[in-house]
Amino acid sequence: MTRLIAFASLLAYSQAAVFTSVDVPGNGSRAILRPDVYGYSVEPSSMAPYLQSDLASTLMKNIAEIIGVPAPIRVGGNIADQTLFVPELNAPSIAIPNDTTVDVLKISQDWFKEWTKYFPDGTDFIYTLNFRNTSGTWANTIQQAAAAMEVLGDSLSLFELGNEIDHYISKGWRNSSWDTKQYTRQWKELTSQILTSDFYQNAAHQPSFQAAVFADPPWVPDQQDEVDDFDIINVTRAGLVNPDIVKSYAVHLYPQSTCDEARRERLSLNLLSNHQVIWTNLSQYVPQQAAARGAGSPLVLGETNSASCSGQSGISDTFGAALWATDYVLTAATIGIEKVYFHLGHQSEYSAFTPLPYEYEGEKLAAGIRANFYSHVFLAHVLATRDGRPRQISALPSANSSDFSGYAIFSDRRRSSLEKMVFVDLGVWNSSTGLENPSTLSATDSVNVSSGQRPQRRVRAHTTWIPGTQVEVVRLQGPGTNAKSKVNVCGVSFHPETGKKVGKCKPEVTTVLDNGIVEFKVSQAEAVLVQSTENIAAGGAN
Repeated sequence: MTRLIAFASLLAYSQAAVFTSVDVPGNGSRAILRPDVYGYSVEPSSMAPYLQSDLASTLMKNIAEIIGVPAPIRVGGNIADQTLFVPELNAPSIAIPNDTTVDVLKISQDWFKEWTKYFPDGTDFIYTLNFRNTSGTWANTIQQAAAAMEVLGDSLSLFELGNEIDHYISKGWRNSSWDTKQYTRQWKELTSQILTSDFYQNAAHQPSFQAAVFADPPWVPDQQDEVDDFDIINVTRAGLVNPDIVKSYAVHLYPQSTCDEARRERLSLNLLSNHQVIWTNLSQYVPQQAAARGAGSPLVLGETNSASCSGQSGISDTFGAALWATDYVLTAATIGIEKVYFHLGHQSEYSAFTPLPYEYEGEKLAAGIRANFYSHVFLAHVLATRDGRPRQISALPSANSSDFSGYAIFSDRRRSSLEKMVFVDLGVWNSSTGLENPSTLSATDSVNVSSGQRPQRRVRAHTTWIPGTQVEVVRLQGPGTNAKSKVNVCGVSFHPETGKKVGKCKPEVTTVLDNGIVEFKVSQAEAVLVQSTENIAAGGAN
């Protein structure tokens, strides 16, 4: 029996070692790839806990150093519509009854001041205003907008009006007639009040707006039965079209959910780590993206993560989630979704980093960094360029299966200007090491281990690069899909308590062969960046 197992493992390994041939066509369809495609959405009540620790600040500075621009930050979420501006408040913010169970979040002007001190210079903020009020005056919301503009200045990029407004009926904030026409009318009423106010008219910097902010995907029925017309197609038909002030339309997407027991039982790390599932989830937005573009503004994923209602430890905080996020962002970019904001809560199981220790489900969890954060580190290398300009991205048809995906990245100067390639192996490989992380629930540490030797895929990419050109290979690697720790990018990790960089990037170097062929290996459950050394940005060596 032992010999049979060993032979089967060797056979699997040998089969995986056969070359996977990938063509990189120079004339395929392309979409924009922005250097700030990867952002974060922070629940308003979680801002205060994050600001109490230097961890997120240090990590965001590390990311900005690699890419050359900071990650954009959206401050919004469910609590946005429960936030009240209180000018005389003797604290930046107070969550009632507390920051984990929030009925009301009271804020003052000092709350906004803390953001500018904490995040890297040049960070663009989106702020979600309270749209819950139905009085027609939105007086408190106007005060919020004025305070945010005064303090944040030109770092305030966009306002949102309300969070997931297609759930307002089920929350009891609108009646059963609430639809895109009513939403559009009220949206225009509030934006008109802001745009014509003295504080806006007299401001040196006047932020624009991000519209829609819908929760339910087009292929999923809304969470109430009365109306089901909240999508970008319908809202633009209803007249919410004004590219002078609507700079983007936002939708939210969570591929899995813990919000109820039925959906919690369907949670699966294997399902998350599947390129075809990723494509299915994202492709439903192709018509939505077309409608947004037709209205003159791009579509973004304004809030997303691995599973709604704060995620699931053992899935959301694993290396598999890092590979999912990598493939998810790149796939989104190929269909024209220009930005992806991963939601953070200071005690959420899907959060890539948690600022303070806390007790949860009978365990004492440490502040720290989860494995899924390393998707951002890896993509920072992918996004880094010498000139800081957006690039163009294409999905590679010959690297498109459930467990393997590939992308080509071009400069915008010439059709043949291939700069980088990215390959993600989403095959599930469960390790016996790296299963623990003190910032995650130990009860969810994996006990499943893959047998045999970890397979490797040998890739032969046919490129337009000149033979003899040197290329670098940068890897996003971890012990296995189920790992919660021991993850690195190019040999670099980050200290879980301080966020400081540990180690130095040591990319592999290879040479382009005859006919532009580049050969390299990809382990099962790994991502690789292959880039010409002529196009590596200064920050890319971090």
